[in-house]
Amino acid sequence: MHSKGLYLPVFPFSMENIARIPFFFIIGRPRTGTTLLRSLFDAHPNVQIPWECQFILNLYPRYGKITFWTKEILGRFYPDLLKQWQFSAWNIDHVKLQSDLQACEGKTSYAMVCQVVYLNHISFYPKETIRLIGDKNHGYTIYTHRLKKLFPDAKFVYILRDYRDNYQSVKNVDFELPVVSLVVFKWKYFYKKALQASKRYPESFYFIRYEDLVTDPGFHLQKICEFLDIPFVPEVFDFYKMKEKAEEKYPAEILRKHHKSLFNPVNTSRIGLWEKFMTERQIRIADHVAGVFADQAGYQRKYQGFNLWIAVLSLPGIYYARFIYLMTRIIDRLPYRLREKLLSKGPLWIAKTFSVLFRKSS
Repeated sequence: MHSKGLYLPVFPFSMENIARIPFFFIIGRPRTGTTLLRSLFDAHPNVQIPWECQFILNLYPRYGKITFWTKEILGRFYPDLLKQWQFSAWNIDHVKLQSDLQACEGKTSYAMVCQVVYLNHISFYPKETIRLIGDKNHGYTIYTHRLKKLFPDAKFVYILRDYRDNYQSVKNVDFELPVVSLVVFKWKYFYKKALQASKRYPESFYFIRYEDLVTDPGFHLQKICEFLDIPFVPEVFDFYKMKEKAEEKYPAEILRKHHKSLFNPVNTSRIGLWEKFMTERQIRIADHVAGVFADQAGYQRKYQGFNLWIAVLSLPGIYYARFIYLMTRIIDRLPYRLREKLLSKGPLWIAKTFSVLFRKSS
């Protein structure tokens, strides 16, 4: 137990023991319940799942192919890790982390070094023997093949939410442009990518709808635990009782704006809000863009017929989303340092800028 009332995982520190701990990833669009799932698993005594930070993929171009780690390489890795966006939000004993990283000197895989970092996260919740390492990250949805190469036994839990409620929720944050066709196209793009990956790795994917999870949380979380091969612990539903510790660690504004609902028990109050707040035109656009993927996900479209004017109105958001994913593929191929500068805070800055402009003009 950490001196501030936070908890380190219990594990015998040896590369052999660490190598036996499998990985799983919570993926899906923002504002679909990924953070709720992460909170439930963070409260699980056998799961280590820190706050999201995409360092695995960000640092891969520079360190991913290293199989023999020297003190010099580890000395570069640590400061590069600290620069990663949101890594500062992790509860870490940095002296211990540096010591554990130095123990990786020699013949070690990049995946193993990453596991050492994850196991140094200090949770708000009591931990017993760690049987599973997790990571919640929306961006990983389009990199499942790369993650599978790093962690061949990794599993993925994809959570999706009604695309109209997803849009309604995105309107309340400042990291995405609140344009219906843009948000729904991203919803469809991620879902399509996950479906494609699940066909390639059918035993490694589990799909869960947000609506089903919050309607019958015990049943569905137990099914997910079975998929991940860990025991079901009902006490995880008390995760929200750690509000005071969360407020001590994270800025109040971030918690209020982005994670306010996580201080409440699992409930169904966020289902179907689109019916109350979206206009008929917005619903038509959302249904048009989602198309048959809405049906495949189990969501009933209100409007299914083709409407030329709605299709035209949808085009700006669709093309902007396509541009974003094209730039993502281009940036992936850039040299490490340039890629890091662009990815560190660039996407969030762009989203906030466009969001401010959009709100001012609307």
